[in-house]
Amino acid sequence: MKATTNPDLHRLAETYGVQLKRHTGFGKGYYHAPTHTITTRRGMSIQQYKSTLAHELAHAIRRDTPIDNAVLHARNEQRVDIIAANMLIAKEAFLDAYIWHNGHMGAIADELEVTKHLLNTWIQANMGGTAI
Repeated sequence: MKATTNPDLHRLAETYGVQLKRHTGFGKGYYHAPTHTITTRRGMSIQQYKSTLAHELAHAIRRDTPIDNAVLHARNEQRVDIIAANMLIAKEAFLDAYIWHNGHMGAIADELEVTKHLLNTWIQANMGGTAI
């Protein structure tokens, strides 16, 4: 299965009418619902950038708005992480990387170009197991 690339994510944003911008400083990424804009921090690793952009794209696709309730916010963030993980990780690619790297999660995450957090989220959601 073909890996999800930055241009793939950029095209997906374009498909949904999401404007992409970059920033310096504060947080890794942010979706601004009123302007349907995602901003990502300059200088992140490829794993951080792809994972952050996919996460914020999930917010944009869902047309999420800020949630003041901490419990509801946490649930929404988990849902969005699952969507982002499924955007970036295919089961076949995970299994190939798992075998190749002898189950080493850091190496698998690097090969799939995702953060360990997103990889663990994907494993929990798709492999019926707990995060490693």
